[in-house]
Amino acid sequence: MAKKPRRFGAHEVTTGPFKGGLHVATDGYRNFFTEVIYFDAYLNRRLSPIEPEEAAVQGILLNLHNLLEYESEEAIRSYVEARGNQREMEFLQRIQRDYITFKSKCDWLRARSLISQEGYSVMEEVRRLRNHYAHFRPSSKRRRMCYRRTSLLTRRSVRRMFVEVELVLRSLRRQSGRRSIWAIVPPGYASEMNWPKEYVDALNGMDRASNS
Repeated sequence: MAKKPRRFGAHEVTTGPFKGGLHVATDGYRNFFTEVIYFDAYLNRRLSPIEPEEAAVQGILLNLHNLLEYESEEAIRSYVEARGNQREMEFLQRIQRDYITFKSKCDWLRARSLISQEGYSVMEEVRRLRNHYAHFRPSSKRRRMCYRRTSLLTRRSVRRMFVEVELVLRSLRRQSGRRSIWAIVPPGYASEMNWPKEYVDALNGMDRASNS
C-alpha cells in the first residue's frame, strides 16, 4: 500500500539521475487534477445531487471499507498459513484469484473468533453504508442514513465510527502480525479537538477490551 502520494506537490527525488533534486508536479498533471475536480463537482451538483459533507463521508466510507477488507484478508492469510485446513486453504486461494464478498470474509473471521462480535458489528455497519452509497439512485432529498442507530451525518457518529474502525483494524493486525505507523485518526487530533475522553483513551491504546 502506498505510504504517501508521489505525483502532487513537491518531493525530494530519492532515486535515479536526479536524486536529491526537487520533484514538482507538472503543468499537465495540475491541469488534469483541476479537470477531475471540476467533473466531480459537476456530477455532484447536477446529475447525482449530493451535499458536500455527504460526498466527503461517502469518500471516507470507501476508504474505511477498503482498509478493513485489506486487513481482513491479511488476517485470513496469516491464520490459514499457520494452521488452516484444506478447506480454509481453498478459501484463501479463492480470495487471491477470484471475488469473495467482504461479508463472507467477515463471517469467516467471526466463525473462528478472530474478531469479536462488537468488531463484526462495526464491519457490518461500514459494509452496509458503503454499499448504500455505491448503489444509491439520484434523489432530490437527503438520504437519511444511520451509523449504529445515530444519524450518520453528525460529528457524534463520524467520531464514533473512526474510533471503532481503528480498534477493529488494530485487532485484525494483531491477528496477522502486521503493524501500521499511522492510525486513521491523526496523532493527537482527538485530544486537541476535545473528543470524548473514552475515545481519546481508546485511540491512545488504553482501552482494548472491544478488540479482545
